[in-house]
Amino acid sequence: MSLFAISCGRRVTSRRAYLAAVGAVSGVASLAGCLDIIGGGPATFEASPSRVSQPVLDETGYSFDGLTEEVTEEEFSAGGQSRTVEVTNKLTTYDRTVNLGPLGERVGAIFAAVTTPQVTVLGREFNPVEKMSTTELATMIQDQFLGIENLQQEDERSVTIDGEQTTATKFRADAGYDGSPIKLNLYVSEATEMGGDFLVTVGVYPELLFGEGGRIRSLMQGVEPGAPEE
Repeated sequence: MSLFAISCGRRVTSRRAYLAAVGAVSGVASLAGCLDIIGGGPATFEASPSRVSQPVLDETGYSFDGLTEEVTEEEFSAGGQSRTVEVTNKLTTYDRTVNLGPLGERVGAIFAAVTTPQVTVLGREFNPVEKMSTTELATMIQDQFLGIENLQQEDERSVTIDGEQTTATKFRADAGYDGSPIKLNLYVSEATEMGGDFLVTVGVYPELLFGEGGRIRSLMQGVEPGAPEE
């Protein structure tokens, strides 16, 4: 599935599959930037990174995990001409060590902010992430990763990200961790515009962590433009 650059053709069952699932979102928009002319050399577009503000990280107890780039390519043809578009998406992740009961202290809660540029080809917009609902995003994450099953929508809330109001939806799902079944909560926000990019945020954590949803919503609302502080 071309909409998933990271997980295309790959289904995983690893120990941290439910944590890795947020990585799938970084390939949701395989097209980005602005291209109005077919023909010529490759056109390259790169998203700017995003980060969670330090005060919000201090408040929620999350720590920076990494900044990942994901490069995808698409070729467009029209009138006997073609052109390659290369897109670089940015995925910034944060995590929190939690007590998972019998499993002990583990990195069990993760948050990701994904930025991807925009593209217009011959007057047509190719920004799939802009038009996707949170249910569509969450379903595509589930479909790409074995170990996340029985996705069910719980509720929706309005959040403000970088000054723009959008919807964040909470889902429940079944998963496995170190061979043990576990109930998960998955938060996904609809795409918002941040500069010349689109931003999607995702949070995943075990259901047994009461109050974690509030931390995830705080992280969503704490996302801002700029490279993360390592």
